[in-house]
Amino acid sequence: MHPRRLLAGLGALLIAITPVHALAQTANPPEHDSVSVRDRERPEYDAQGKRLGAFVLNASLGFGVTSTDNLFVARPELAADEIYFEVSPQAALVSDWSRHALAIDGGLTARRHQDQTNEDTDSHFLRATGRFDISSGTAINASARTAHQVTPRTDPDVSDTDGVPIEYDRLDGTIGVSHRFARFTVRADAGQSDYDYDGSQNFRDNVETFLRGRIEAELSPSLGLVLLTTADERDYENTPTLSSDGRTILAGVALGADRMRGEVLVGQFEREYNSPSVGTVDGVAGTVRLEWYLTQLTTVTFEGRRNADDQISGTSGQPFTTTEYGARVDHELLRNVILTVGYRQGERNYDPLSRRDEYTEYQVGADYQLNRRVAIRGRFTYDEIDYSGVSIDDRDVSAFTIDLTLRL
Repeated sequence: MHPRRLLAGLGALLIAITPVHALAQTANPPEHDSVSVRDRERPEYDAQGKRLGAFVLNASLGFGVTSTDNLFVARPELAADEIYFEVSPQAALVSDWSRHALAIDGGLTARRHQDQTNEDTDSHFLRATGRFDISSGTAINASARTAHQVTPRTDPDVSDTDGVPIEYDRLDGTIGVSHRFARFTVRADAGQSDYDYDGSQNFRDNVETFLRGRIEAELSPSLGLVLLTTADERDYENTPTLSSDGRTILAGVALGADRMRGEVLVGQFEREYNSPSVGTVDGVAGTVRLEWYLTQLTTVTFEGRRNADDQISGTSGQPFTTTEYGARVDHELLRNVILTVGYRQGERNYDPLSRRDEYTEYQVGADYQLNRRVAIRGRFTYDEIDYSGVSIDDRDVSAFTIDLTLRL
């Protein structure tokens, strides 16, 4: 059966069974309408963690196995079936104070392949976040994060001829202040991100510094106006012509209604590159994230963005503008079973090249919490990547993953 038909059938099944189980669970309805299915508390199934004085320790150990029909996301004649395994330990230590906050978390994912051992990778991160409450309406926020990451093969920018995965180190730090007075909330943040790529991709090494300001005016408990501005500078250490300065201004609304929460922002971006062949790139910018609580048991999430805020392409060595949107439906079949159907569509336009990459992802799956200690998750994904303006063949990949997670 074609992956699209399978996904469509499973999606129709999810929608068809929604009313039946919605009636079946009305005897014990969720406490609040304005909470997504995934964020809702389930005391009888949520991991409790372990209290350590004024902190709470949460930890988990995940085991996953994935079967894919195209490991390298290559053109059809080079497609290779593969099975790979992942082990993912994670831990988080979170304060439980009446004022101020501190959290430290970290994790590791070790991936090992059955046949293609050159694709084996280890990724990890360590992060600390904190908040210092100056008063009831004013706080200083700070965070620091270090990570070793791997670019997924489904990224349109990854070539199927790359002999090894694209890996890089990333170091992030931010500090900001927020203040609320009357019906206004003002926040300002400054931060820096350092990207250090391995091997032949080191021409993409760069340091990004940004300043961001946000003002939100509350018109009513369910509606606010938002103004968001960002200015950033990217310094490419090994390829100075790729360095650039960017500015983005967005305005829109923040929603906090009983049935829908999120925000919709639209505006303008402009980015000036050192390279005279690229010059200035500008256009419409936007960001959308909305959660629609269709029923107490079903949440529909919409997401979208458009900007020139991604890293320089690893294959063309040129900047690009990303337009991306998608939707996901989460349905609480049982108190401890959540069904998921998702769709994501994106497009990258490269300047000054005529190249355009289009990518689509379909996803269907289920999450089953056996108890507070054990959870099982299954996912089927199908990805398509179509290229135009460049001599790269279109490609697609299907993958099925099942994970077992043990929780503290």
